Amino acid sequence: MTVQNLTIWPRLQSGSWLTQERARGYLRLLAIANLIGLALAICRGTGWLFPPVPHFSTEFLSFYAAGRLAAAGHAALVYAPGIPAHAYIASFHVPPGHQAMEHALSHDPQVMYFSFFYPPVYWLLCAPLSLLAYYRAYLLWVGLSGALLWCCLRQMMGGWLRAWPALAYLAITENAAVGENAFLSTALVGFGLLNLEKRPLLAGACFGALCYKPNFVLPVILLLLAGRHLAALVSAAFTGTALCLLSAVLFGWRNWLGYFLVTVPHAQFLFTHGGFSYALMVTPGSAVRLLGGGGVLAAAVQAGGMLFGAYCIFATRRASFNVRAAMFAASFPMLLTVMLSYDLTMSGLAILYMLREVERTAYLPWEKTALAAMFALPLVTEILRTQMHIPLDPLITLTFMALLLRRAAMTPACQNSLPLNAFHT
Repeated sequence: MTVQNLTIWPRLQSGSWLTQERARGYLRLLAIANLIGLALAICRGTGWLFPPVPHFSTEFLSFYAAGRLAAAGHAALVYAPGIPAHAYIASFHVPPGHQAMEHALSHDPQVMYFSFFYPPVYWLLCAPLSLLAYYRAYLLWVGLSGALLWCCLRQMMGGWLRAWPALAYLAITENAAVGENAFLSTALVGFGLLNLEKRPLLAGACFGALCYKPNFVLPVILLLLAGRHLAALVSAAFTGTALCLLSAVLFGWRNWLGYFLVTVPHAQFLFTHGGFSYALMVTPGSAVRLLGGGGVLAAAVQAGGMLFGAYCIFATRRASFNVRAAMFAASFPMLLTVMLSYDLTMSGLAILYMLREVERTAYLPWEKTALAAMFALPLVTEILRTQMHIPLDPLITLTFMALLLRRAAMTPACQNSLPLNAFHT
């Protein structure tokens, strides 16, 4: 055995350090830790086992408060600034009506406030949930959206048992703890990918239902244009338009004016002027700001990341569907100007499609290590970016996408000629 074989570099390249037994052990430990953490987070917020944290709140309270206002016929208060619009847009003020509803629902005038920057179409989900008691609504929301995602993962991986490692993915626990919508968003994208080639109209409907999260539209449009999935693109546009029109009919079309003219520019001001912690975002531009860079440099880096993400989607358009889907899901942190840590649930789809491709061919050098790094991405984000302000997450995503580019550049004959145990341990 040579000295080189004793170093870690060849092991990282081949992935021999991550044996099947070791991987299973890590996944079991992470899954147990995540489930315990989720239970503690829920108990902390509800006070079921010990007194709740004073003034503690989650993003779900924002959804619930907006739904309660919309269901009561006061939807305009969700966005109403309370001061002249021009002064509100470039300020750190909050809508007083929405804030008052959060205070009333939590019975705490000092509760942590969470803004509501979603379009009125999201009220189609929030309003029915607000008719239930708060904790019942929270459990129903997390349970149903989580079950939908679990069904999607089962179909992707070919069985319930093969989907259990998702419990070890930290973004799953983080989203469930705060009641965010990453389960639903990832499930819609996942079902869209599963049906894209054989049922394009159904796939387009799934993508179109993402209209409640308009910042996710750009990657979807690039995917459909790159693959020339025109039927899916038309279906997505029709579905999104229909849902938005339905919300205008039910809640009033003027709320859409308030959203576009006031809420959107106000949100842009907050996200670019420190209104939200850059440590909680996962975009290249936010990494620059977290390191102390200025707004111009951050915008330039973000633009570069977006151009790279768009290039990657088009560059892999002739690769296998698994590679295209993995690249699409991995590109979200590059293409979005605003993406928070719980949205890394979407990156889990990139891991799954890469694993499907590896099962079809074999591991290439560095791929197994890159997959492990992608799986650890939410944990790296939580520890290094959020706690230590060291944003390594964009480098992990960029490396993973570069390896997908390398695989896409190989001819199908070269990929199929790889021995199945070429880089397996």
